Amino acid sequence: MSLTKGTAAALAVAAGALSVVSPAAAKTRHVHKGESIQAAIDKAKPGDTIDVQKGTYVESLHIDKNGIKLIGNKVTLTQPASSPHTICNDASEDATKAIGICVSGDATLSQNGPPTVTRVVKSVRISGFTVKKFSGDGIFVFAAKGTAVKHDSLRGNGGYGSFANTSSGTQYVHDLSKNNGDAGFYVGDSPHANATVEHNRSIGNKYGLLLRDASHGKVGDNTFSGNCAGVLVVADNPGPAGNWTIQRNTAKGNNKACPAAGEDPALSGIGIALSGANDTKVLKNKVQGNKNLHESAVGSGGILVQKGTGGTVPKNDLVKQNKLSKNSPFDIDWDSTGTVTFKKNTCTTSSPSGLCA
Repeated sequence: MSLTKGTAAALAVAAGALSVVSPAAAKTRHVHKGESIQAAIDKAKPGDTIDVQKGTYVESLHIDKNGIKLIGNKVTLTQPASSPHTICNDASEDATKAIGICVSGDATLSQNGPPTVTRVVKSVRISGFTVKKFSGDGIFVFAAKGTAVKHDSLRGNGGYGSFANTSSGTQYVHDLSKNNGDAGFYVGDSPHANATVEHNRSIGNKYGLLLRDASHGKVGDNTFSGNCAGVLVVADNPGPAGNWTIQRNTAKGNNKACPAAGEDPALSGIGIALSGANDTKVLKNKVQGNKNLHESAVGSGGILVQKGTGGTVPKNDLVKQNKLSKNSPFDIDWDSTGTVTFKKNTCTTSSPSGLCA
C-alpha cells in the first residue's frame, strides 16, 4: 500500500502526539532515607518523577535527562566526601568545588570563548530541597531549557545559591537563598534567557540577584535584603544585558561589605543597579535603607543607573513609580549617560537633582 504525502504526514503527527500523552511514558520512582537519589536518577527515563522522602542525603546530584521532576518532601542535601565528575564542575570557576545539583545538557568547553552546546536538556524541575553547605554552588544549570527551581532553599553554599548559564527559560520561583558566598540567584551568558525570577527571598548573599550578559526576562515580587547589592544588571562582561522587567520587588538594607576580590570590585550598599543595561524597566519597587557604609567601587544608594565597565551606556531604560527612602548618598543616582527615563518616583534625593516626583 502506498501513502500520499499528506496521509504520511498526518500519521506522523498522530504518532508523535500519542508518544507524548502515553501514560506509560512516565513513572514515579520513590527514594527513602538511606537510599541513593542519584541511583534513582540514573535509572529514570525522560519524563519520570523522582519522589524523595524526608531526610538528609549526603550526595552531589547530576540530571541530564529531559523532563525529570526531582521532588523532595523536606529533603536536605549536603556535600559528600567525594563528588562526581560532571560538566557543571568543569564549567564552574573552580572545578575543585562541589556542586549540589547539576542540571546540564552537553557542550564542548573552550578556554578562549563561549561553549559549544551540542545538546540541551529540557524541562527539568527541582522542588522541595534544602541544598546547604556545598563548597561550590547549590544548584548549577548549564545548557538547559525550561529548568524550574521552585520551593527550594539554598543555604550557606560557598559559591552561588543557584546559577544558570548558557540556558533559557530558567525559573526561580518561591525559593529562599541565604548566606551564600556569591549571588543568591544568577542568570548569565544567555542572550535569550527568557528567565522568570518571582516570589523569592535572597538574604545575606554577595548579590541578591545577578543578571550578567543575559537578556529578556522578568523579576517580580522578590525580597532582597542584607546582601552587598540587591539586584545587579551588568553588561560588558563581555555581552549585552537588557530587556528585563524588574517590578514590585523590595530591596532593603543591602549593606553587607564585599571587599574587592580578584576581578570583582568592592561592592556594598546597593539596592538596584543597571550597569550598561538596555531596554530595562524598573517599576513599582520599594527600595529602602541601602547606604554607603562600606567601600563600593561603583557607588551606593537606592537605584543606580550608569554605563558599563566597558563603556556601554544605558539605552531605553525606564525607572518609574518606585518608592525610595533612607538610601545614601542618593535615592536615585544616574551618571547622565545614555537614554534613561525617570517618571513618578517617590523619593527625596537624586543625582542629578530633579529625578524624584
